[in-house]
Amino acid sequence: MKTLLPALLLSLASTTAGAAAYSVPPDSVAQRSHVRSPHHMRENGLRHLNISLVGIEQESMELVLIGTIDARMAQAVKDYADRYPLRAVVVDSYGGNIDSAMDIAAILRAKKLDLIVDGRCLSACANYLFPAAARKTVLPGSVVGIHNIRVTYQDKGTVALVPATDAARLFQSRGDMDSLEQFQRTQRREQAFYRDLGIRQDNYQAYLRYLANRKANFGTETIAAKEAAFEGCPPVQMWALERAQLEAMGVQGIGEFWFPATNRERQELALDLGFSPSFLYFGGASDMAQLCSTPAGLLSRLARRFKEAYAGVRGHGQAR
Repeated sequence: MKTLLPALLLSLASTTAGAAAYSVPPDSVAQRSHVRSPHHMRENGLRHLNISLVGIEQESMELVLIGTIDARMAQAVKDYADRYPLRAVVVDSYGGNIDSAMDIAAILRAKKLDLIVDGRCLSACANYLFPAAARKTVLPGSVVGIHNIRVTYQDKGTVALVPATDAARLFQSRGDMDSLEQFQRTQRREQAFYRDLGIRQDNYQAYLRYLANRKANFGTETIAAKEAAFEGCPPVQMWALERAQLEAMGVQGIGEFWFPATNRERQELALDLGFSPSFLYFGGASDMAQLCSTPAGLLSRLARRFKEAYAGVRGHGQAR
């Protein structure tokens, strides 16, 4: 049986920069082949690649989305949805472009499609695709997670990123009215999206408070991939949300939902998905909002004094 895998590898091999975009045209013979699941592709080494893949499994009428959410992926989803009676979308994605994600979310809502998370549904996937689907399933070994929204813009011919909380101020200071207008338009669209679905922003606000605490302590809210952790102030790159947290936000239609119950399962999840052990944060909104609320210098001094006191007590006990 033919698969889409060889064509995907060919696409990746011919790409030297950026995400490789691969989509089988809806009228192609290849779309009748079996599409490898995201889990199968991760098991065969396609775990860390920066790709954008769209394919269809005709027997089940499931559309498979893997990789970066961008305009090309959104257009491919529209083409398939217009031509085929899709039942569900299977996704494994770190996220991507906000407007493209909302375009796909609008299709999920209009077609009343289910969403199956097979691996990662992070950032824009968690923000827009997951809430918009009719019924949501999170398979074992998968995760739904959010983090701070970042905005792309052109800076001296290169693409740069700025936290959404600083975007408007940056564009105004640069006199970049086009970027400011686009950013504000996207914000209005996002607000309408959440309002229509009845999604509350409590978790996002808790994450923003965490970032504000970091900024007060370290002068920046940017989190580096290999940043050292201070006690009480870990570098949270992605916040893994469990069913109760998503339902508290107003997300409806959650069916089967796997979530790691032990530290071992969390470690295995990170390993399987190609994350560092500290990439995912597990905890409640109140705990998230309190992270980094103590000044970094005080955190370090308290930790050092505790270790010194513990060493002294231990040494005294051994001497006796």
